[in-house]
Amino acid sequence: REGFLDTRTRRETESNDMPNWEGIEDATSSPPRIWLSREKDSDPWEPLRKVDCRALNSSSGSTDGKVQIECGRATADLPSRTISYNFFNAPTRSLAAAIWFWKEEKNSKEFTLRPLSEIDDRLVEQFYQKILEASSSLGEGLNAVLKEEVFLEDEEEYKVAIVKSGGTLSLKKRSKKLFGPVFSLQRGYGAYTVEGEEEELALGPVGHLIFVVHGVGEAMWSREGSSVKSLITEIDQTRARVCKKRVGAWKKECEKAKAKNEDLPPAPERIEVLPIEWYNRIHSASSVLKKTLISSTLLSVPKLRAIANDVVFDVLMYLTPEFCEEVLDCVTTQISDLYAKFMTVHPDFVSREGKCSLIGHSLGSVIVWDLLSNLQQNSKNFEGHTGGQGKSDSSSWPFSDFLCGYGLETTDSSPKEQRLGYQAYAKEDNGMNRAEVGTWGPVLPKKMEKVIPFVPEFTIFLGSPLGMFLSLRGASPVFNAMRKRANRVKKDKKVEERRKSDGGSAVSPEFFDMVNKFDEEVTSPFCLPTRALYNIFHPSDPVAYRIEPLLLDPETPDKDLPPPVFLTVGQEGVRLHVKAMELRSSLFKGMSGFLSNIDKAVVAASEIV
Repeated sequence: REGFLDTRTRRETESNDMPNWEGIEDATSSPPRIWLSREKDSDPWEPLRKVDCRALNSSSGSTDGKVQIECGRATADLPSRTISYNFFNAPTRSLAAAIWFWKEEKNSKEFTLRPLSEIDDRLVEQFYQKILEASSSLGEGLNAVLKEEVFLEDEEEYKVAIVKSGGTLSLKKRSKKLFGPVFSLQRGYGAYTVEGEEEELALGPVGHLIFVVHGVGEAMWSREGSSVKSLITEIDQTRARVCKKRVGAWKKECEKAKAKNEDLPPAPERIEVLPIEWYNRIHSASSVLKKTLISSTLLSVPKLRAIANDVVFDVLMYLTPEFCEEVLDCVTTQISDLYAKFMTVHPDFVSREGKCSLIGHSLGSVIVWDLLSNLQQNSKNFEGHTGGQGKSDSSSWPFSDFLCGYGLETTDSSPKEQRLGYQAYAKEDNGMNRAEVGTWGPVLPKKMEKVIPFVPEFTIFLGSPLGMFLSLRGASPVFNAMRKRANRVKKDKKVEERRKSDGGSAVSPEFFDMVNKFDEEVTSPFCLPTRALYNIFHPSDPVAYRIEPLLLDPETPDKDLPPPVFLTVGQEGVRLHVKAMELRSSLFKGMSGFLSNIDKAVVAASEIV
C-alpha cells in the first residue's frame, strides 16, 4: 500500500512539472507534411502553395504519381520528387516534403528553415512521439528518454538528442563530433503565405487565355545574373497583379450588393497569361550563325557589343525573310502547342466559351501583327478552326486579294508592280519617294500555311515599332487603296439605290458624289482577324510608333490627325498636367470640328445652287 502511494506521488510530481516544448509550431498528433521546392542545391527551400500541399498529401497513392499544381501551370512528379512546368521553358525544380526542419541561424532574429530528408524526418517524428508517450499518464516519465539519441541516416555525421533547459524541452541536431555544430529542430513550418495564392483561388475557373510574345533582347535578359527581369518572371508578376485587381474590384461589388441587400455577384473568371519565347530560334549557341557572329565580335567595350549582338541583332534578323519565317513558324507552333496543352489541363475551357488573346511587346508586336496577317491570308484554311470561340467570321477579312508580301522577290530587278515599300521608296518617282505597291504583312520566301488556332478576342501592342515597319513596307498606299475602293463601292451602291427609288431613271453619279462627299470614309476599312486592337505606348518611348495615321488618307494634314488618348483607369492616378492637356485637346477638337462642319456645309450648298 505504501509502495503504491509512493509511486503515485512520484508520477504526480512529474506531471505537475510537465515541461513546455520549444520549436513545436504544429502540435497536432498527425501534422500534414509541408512540400517545398528549389531550383539549385544552393537555393533555399521555398514552401509550395497551401492548396498544392494539400493536393500532394491527398494524392500520395495516385497511380502515376503526377499532380497538377499552381493552377495547372506545373506538374509535380512524386516518384522523382521534381516539378516541371507545363507551358514554358523553365528549369526543373527539386521537390521535398517534411514535418521536421532544422534552423540555420544567421543571427538571433534571422534564420532559414531547411527540411530534414524524408527518412530522417520519419526517425525524428518517431522519437518525438516516443517522448510524448513517456511523458503521458501511462508513460514511464521523461527521465527514461532524456538520455536517448537518434542517429540520422541521410546525414550520417549528425544525431538528434533531447535537451531539457529548466522546464522547456527541445530537440537538437548536433554533430557526432565533440565540438561540432548544433542546430535547433522545429516541428511544422509555421504560418506562411505565398504571394498571389489567396487572390487567384478566390477567382473562378480560367475564362481568358492570353499569350505574350516578347520583344528584342530577351536572350540578354534571360541570362543568369541579369539585372533585368526575365519574361517568365514578368509574366508571373503580371498574372498576380491582374488577379489582385480583379479580386479587389469584385470585393467592392460585393460590398455594394450587401449595402443594397442584393445577391452577391459571382467571382470573376481567372485570366491566364502565358509567355511565348522565340529568341532561342536565332540565338542558339550551337548555331553556325551565332558562332560566326561571336567570332567576329571585337573584344573592346564588351557590354555595348553584347547589346548589339543580343538586342539590335534581333531586329536585323527579323528583317531577313528567311529568319522572319523561322520566327513566325516558331511562334505559331508554340501558340498551337500550348493551346493544345492548355486544353488538356482545362478540358472545359471551350465548353465554357473561353476566350484567347494576344499581347506583343516591342518587336513582339510586329510578330503578332504578322501572325494575324498570315491568319487573314489563310482564312480559308482557318474555317471551322476557331479554337472554341464560335464560328469564324470570314466577312471581317474582305481584302485577302491585296498583297501580303508572300513569295515576293526582293531584288532590284523585281517588276515595278511587285516592289515592296522599302524598294519603291528608294526609287524617285516624279521627284517624290513614294511606294507604288506595298504590303502590310511580312516578306517571306514562301507562303505560310500554318496558323494560330483561334481568332483573338483582343490584341495589344506595347511599345510597338510597328508603325515604322509598316511605313517601310509601304502599307499606307495599300490602306489608302482599300479606302478608295470601299468609298467607290459605297457610292455605287447609293447611286443604284437612288436609281431604283426614282423608278429606274438615270442619276448623275457626279451629282450624287458631290452631295455625299462628306460621307466618305476617312479611314481605311482594313482590319485583321482580331475583335479589338490596342496600341499602348509611353509618350517618351523613342521606339514606339502610332498605327492609326497610316489608315488615313496620306494627304491628311498633321493638324487633323487625332491625338493619342491617355490610358487611365477612371480618374485615378491622372496627373494635373495630363488633365490639362486632355481638356485643351477636347476644346480644340470640338471647336475645329464645329468650324469644319460649317465650312463643308457652306461649300456643299454653294455647289448645289
